[in-house]
Amino acid sequence: MYKLITLLMIGGLFSFNVSAGTLDNLEKESTKPQTKSSSSSSSSSRRGDGPNSLQGAIAEALVKVTFQAIEFSVKTMAGMGVISKERYLRTAPIEAEDRMLQLFRKPGDPLLPTFSFNAHWLNGSDNISARHNRVELGYGPLGVSYSQNTLNENGDKLTLTNTLIHYRMSAGNNFSWDLAYGRGKMNGNQSHDGDVFSMPIRARANPKFYFEYMPTWSSYNGGSLSEHQFSGNWRFNYTGLSLGYKSWSAGDTNVRGFFAGFSLNY
Repeated sequence: MYKLITLLMIGGLFSFNVSAGTLDNLEKESTKPQTKSSSSSSSSSRRGDGPNSLQGAIAEALVKVTFQAIEFSVKTMAGMGVISKERYLRTAPIEAEDRMLQLFRKPGDPLLPTFSFNAHWLNGSDNISARHNRVELGYGPLGVSYSQNTLNENGDKLTLTNTLIHYRMSAGNNFSWDLAYGRGKMNGNQSHDGDVFSMPIRARANPKFYFEYMPTWSSYNGGSLSEHQFSGNWRFNYTGLSLGYKSWSAGDTNVRGFFAGFSLNY
């Protein structure tokens, strides 16, 4: 009798581990330090020697091109931040030759929200479901967001929370691109803290519909977790509906699926 009970308990534990394996593996892979492969960079110094003058000219040209590219990128991003600020100055365009006067933002615009709340529910692979909540506050080029993803697998739960500071850039009235950086927390079998970087991109097709792509990369204990979210969104004044596809990946472990949700924007 005792042997039968023992076998049943072992079998139950074994089945639990199998059913809860994907989230456990996702947490394990996300927090596993990546091994650095030994590079043979020194071998380049043993290649055939060329004229020192030519090597110096090439190196100087590469440095100049790199600095020019960085300068152009910084100026472009600064200009897109100014556009975000200018959009907050008007709720309708002004007919003028000055392009800045044609920039505007109506209350409730989800591309550059003053306040937004988003929630969606996902039906994912390996019988995993997920719930997502996100709040964003901002004005002009600056914003802050807090998001929480809760993944469930047969009673096993993994929670991912991110708190980010945004630099919000606009290209005209119908395209926005954020650079967001902050801290994240993963709660599963253990609790982990890490750095998070995200780049939300939104493009408006017409006044009622826009696309959103939100890639996010997190680093926990030297490991890496990537999240990609793409959605089509319908806007109705201050509310909206979303349909999309989302994935999390770390190492060889992936969780993906379709989601549906709603949003409130002001």
